[in-house]
Amino acid sequence: MTTDTQTEEESREELMPTPANTTDTNATYVFKHYVHQSQSLSAGEQEFLLQRKQVALEALNKLGIKSTLDSVPHVAILGSGGGQRASVCLVGSLYQLEKEGLLDTVLYLGGISGTTLAMSSLYSDPQWSKNMDKAVYRLSAPRVRPLEVVSWLRERAKEKHFSLSDIWGVITSASITKQLYLQHLSDDGMNAINPYPIYNAVDKNCLRHGPLRGKWFELTPHEAGFTDLGLFINTSHVGSKNEEGPEGEVMEMDMTQVQERFNSWVLEPGRQKVMASFQTLSDSLSEGPVKEKVTWMIQKGLPMIGNWEWGTTENFLYQYPGAEVPSCISGKENLQLIDGGLMMNMPLPPLLGEKRDADLLIALESGSSKTFTTLTDARDYAQAMKKPFPEIDERILEEKDWPKDCYVFEGKEKEPTIVYMPLFNRCNCKDAEEVQAKMKEFSTFQLPLNQERIEFVLETAKANIKNNKETLLMEIYKASCRRHKKMETSSFKWCERKLGIGNNCVIDWNNYMREVWVNSVEPTKISGKAIVVEIAESLD
Repeated sequence: MTTDTQTEEESREELMPTPANTTDTNATYVFKHYVHQSQSLSAGEQEFLLQRKQVALEALNKLGIKSTLDSVPHVAILGSGGGQRASVCLVGSLYQLEKEGLLDTVLYLGGISGTTLAMSSLYSDPQWSKNMDKAVYRLSAPRVRPLEVVSWLRERAKEKHFSLSDIWGVITSASITKQLYLQHLSDDGMNAINPYPIYNAVDKNCLRHGPLRGKWFELTPHEAGFTDLGLFINTSHVGSKNEEGPEGEVMEMDMTQVQERFNSWVLEPGRQKVMASFQTLSDSLSEGPVKEKVTWMIQKGLPMIGNWEWGTTENFLYQYPGAEVPSCISGKENLQLIDGGLMMNMPLPPLLGEKRDADLLIALESGSSKTFTTLTDARDYAQAMKKPFPEIDERILEEKDWPKDCYVFEGKEKEPTIVYMPLFNRCNCKDAEEVQAKMKEFSTFQLPLNQERIEFVLETAKANIKNNKETLLMEIYKASCRRHKKMETSSFKWCERKLGIGNNCVIDWNNYMREVWVNSVEPTKISGKAIVVEIAESLD
């Protein structure tokens, strides 16, 4: 007997090319079974969503939004880049969403750049969405000791693909999230208590020289790969040599390594600053074991700074056959996964289009660029990739210097609705000058924020959610209605495609079956004190 999951996997394998002109059976195995080619959800993600929708359904009913499992809207929270400011903003926003009873309605959580720091910290707790107080507390926890950081790096240095991303990522993890994470992303594969995480990055080689479809890279608990190419591998195989195949030795990246690659930056002007910072750090230390280990780190890091080596990992698409893979990817033995904010500072690409079929995207904007830039970048990307995107009124863009605290860009049919929430806005800044002053005060590239500044960003983010609870609730309700209508339309299309009957015939059969049911049961009057009767909408 063939299960639905087996059928799905078989259909995915049928799309996979076999390497041409090769007698290497191992290579054939790699390309045909190790790399998945599909624009559909993985079986693991589908199963997760079924469980997560049960959580969301209960939350919707508590909020007074009557729904069914089929009409649970696909809601995602997206955190922009922006260093520690963005990381704290995401935690504060999620905290308030939990307190308002809205967090459990969310199916997906997407992060990029600075917000991947917060996500790694959050998912170290298997039940973080039920205990946001603990997540907030960790923001004030003591930093990881320098000796522990260097010891960690010594172990990393034994690996083949040790790069600046390892040094940068461990330092930021230790100083900002106050943890070094040993758990793996695939460990979260079926924990539907929390939203499904999507980490985002770009490939450096394609970012500079390749086509748009080869730039964006996503990482989830089940699969990792290029969003628009539709080429993925199991998450547990990321970084392993593809010649070994799934049965070879697999060394899955832990979450600190994920942070290292997905939060690393490669701006050339930063090279001299990094070298100068390393030298200043060394000169400031007294003789002893700490200076000895820091000096070792500098000696390892300086050559990589000279070559500007960031985010290298084994390329599972090296020499992959077929024109769909750009040469900037297939021609490189290693991928260089770097900060996705260098292309687009909001992780929108994986949530646009039919694959995840999002109804509502809540975009938390805490980036340092001009307000709305992430939205216009996403709009241009969607247009180029022929993905649905809501209309943006050009007049609203004129408010970029002093934005409101919440904007709703409403989707109509296939487009998702986007709720866009700038961190600094008219409700907490008296004018455009104060917005700019706040962005400068909490700039992305600076030493870790002190406790007072952390509290300020945290409370600002909480207030933004609290002030806009009714707007968020209304958009969740509207998304549920749209999902219900979409599912009804889908049933009509299924009948037309599979059974060859049109909409009118479907409605006639529905009415006929209703009459059969009514005539086959004994009528019972439903009335009485404290009895509420709900009448469902009919198909017609």
